[in-house]
Amino acid sequence: MATLEKIRNKAGILVAIVIGLALIAFILGDMFKPGSSSLSSKSQNEIAEVSGKSIPVQLYYQKIEETVENYKRNTQQTTLDEATIDKIREQTWDNLIRDFVMSKEYKKIGLGISSDELFDIVQGNNISPQIKQIPIFQNQTTGAFDRTLVIQFLKNIDRDPSGNARKTWIAFEQGLSQERINTKYNNLIKKGLYVTKYQANKEIEERYNKVDFEYIAINVDYLPDSSISYTEEDLINYLENNKNKYQQTKSRDIEYITFNIAPSPEDDKLALEWIKNIIPDFENTEDNIQFVNLNSDTPFDNNYYKKGEYQSTEIDSFLFSPENEGIYGPYFEDKSYRLAKLIKTEYLPDSVKARHILIQPNEELDITQAQQIVDSLKTLVENGADFAQLAEKHGTDATKDSGGDLGWFEYTAMVQPFNDTCFFSKKGHLTTVVTQFGVHLVEVTDKSEAIEKVQVAVLERKIEPSSKTYQFIYSQAGKFSGLNNTKEKFYAAIKENNYDKKVVNNLTETDKKIPGLESPRELIRWAYKANNYDVSPVFEFGSQFVVAILTEVREKGIAPLDLVREEIELLVKKEKKSENIIEDLKLKLNAGSNIESIAKDMNLEVKTCNNVNFSSYSVPGIGIEPNLSGAAVCLAKDKISDPIKGNRAIFVIKVISSTEADENADTEKERSYLARGYQSRVNYQTFEALKEIANIQDYRAKFY
Repeated sequence: MATLEKIRNKAGILVAIVIGLALIAFILGDMFKPGSSSLSSKSQNEIAEVSGKSIPVQLYYQKIEETVENYKRNTQQTTLDEATIDKIREQTWDNLIRDFVMSKEYKKIGLGISSDELFDIVQGNNISPQIKQIPIFQNQTTGAFDRTLVIQFLKNIDRDPSGNARKTWIAFEQGLSQERINTKYNNLIKKGLYVTKYQANKEIEERYNKVDFEYIAINVDYLPDSSISYTEEDLINYLENNKNKYQQTKSRDIEYITFNIAPSPEDDKLALEWIKNIIPDFENTEDNIQFVNLNSDTPFDNNYYKKGEYQSTEIDSFLFSPENEGIYGPYFEDKSYRLAKLIKTEYLPDSVKARHILIQPNEELDITQAQQIVDSLKTLVENGADFAQLAEKHGTDATKDSGGDLGWFEYTAMVQPFNDTCFFSKKGHLTTVVTQFGVHLVEVTDKSEAIEKVQVAVLERKIEPSSKTYQFIYSQAGKFSGLNNTKEKFYAAIKENNYDKKVVNNLTETDKKIPGLESPRELIRWAYKANNYDVSPVFEFGSQFVVAILTEVREKGIAPLDLVREEIELLVKKEKKSENIIEDLKLKLNAGSNIESIAKDMNLEVKTCNNVNFSSYSVPGIGIEPNLSGAAVCLAKDKISDPIKGNRAIFVIKVISSTEADENADTEKERSYLARGYQSRVNYQTFEALKEIANIQDYRAKFY
């Protein structure tokens, strides 16, 4: 019994251990499982990593939304196009990275901005230049900045019921604060820069110590390729010894073909049938404008055309011929079938001259009140008041400074209600008109000679791919992608069908454009998920289906030898030839040969180079050869140099004369010059250096 009890006790402990290990394994397994909500959730929601600190995507999206709303408030736009959104994303990214990189530095040294300091740059004695440039804070008479206008604005900021004024101002103040802190940081670095007297003297020497020398240059191609040999190990060693030159960024190469989504002959036929069938309805309609806007693929054109002005010569002849009644067409133009119908003939000027007083509604003035003000102004003018003086006093747009004068303009220059008012009103007649800008009091002050003009209703049916055509082209693209899903099949099918293959190299993970494709971001994201020589599914970009193949995968780091083999082979050959030429030249020099005899022996020309200094970016007549210029200024006069390995050749030189810098050169002036040069680079280079240290990981490509 005692033995059985011991077994039970030990077994109980053993079972507990086994169960415990199993539970731990289960939990850890779930944590590391793809899509789990524990450890992997960090990477799934991480937009970037800065100095080991994770930036959640939610924060990035929040900042984008704030910037978008601020942009809309500032520009008074309700929607933004994709190009603007992209710019805002980039701006938000740059600001977010700067905040994360610099906040650490600011905190380290206790750098910030107090409320008193912010007050000082907003409305105090040291107002920011950004505030001084805002038009609403400039005196309307003198154009000069007026601090009282800032104070008045801030006092009334909460009178905006939408709260947009306060939101915009807070965002603006935050920008001012960040700019001031950053300026302080950069100024601290600038104040810490110091140029020693020794540095200044060396700079003077390097710039003004100059030499003239004779030289011979032996091009590496002096020796044939057959004179040297190299091994695979030589190539590997060269890459290893020069790996900094072969650092590559993460990129991809793709090749692709397109299937254009173009209308078929059947689509053309259907469009023509549709336009023919609608002719009776178009002939009999009484409201031509509404009919065109409801049925045509393009809206009604309100413009009036004189003879010879309409874009189609054929239609122009019809409009101004005696037999211009009824419908002209169908006719084919710009990939569309069209019908034309003359609806009005008027005698109108080509241009008019007018002036106006615009009253714009705002938070305190609605459209009805604006109309009442314009009616009152009209009465005043009719009773003898000066139009120009009233415009200057009451106008709300830029023309008020010129008495409301708009100058001469053509029919299409203004919005339609304003155009119609000016072109159909009599000269000197006062008219009120409402546009999207507000309520206008308008007076036509002059008109050009009236000539015959016509208004035409054009009904258009574009020839576009039908659903049937779309599906057929898509099935072709899908069939190509499905059947040719290997490298060999892909290229064989292209050759067999004579497809036009396009090549795109060095796509980065955040690229948004591929020439010839509309918004191809989805294809770029695929390229970074696929393996080399994977064939893509069918993508649709604009009016094209695309099937691609991934042809090269480059990861960040040193380029693999096979990718740069051709270049390295050339350089290794050059190295081997250079070594042989240098060895041969050393033997000649050790045997007492001079430049002239070596030149004669090798059928070379002795040349002269003048005014070379240590700082020379380029050697006159030779090119960029830092080894040559460096050796020349250090060589004693009349001494023949050892062979000098340059970028383009092997050189042997002899200095024939030299000049030295003035001993009385102004060292302090040079120190000041160098210090200004260093300080001018602080703002950019400091941040770039901190970014490099921060080891920023950009994961935006995962999200869009």
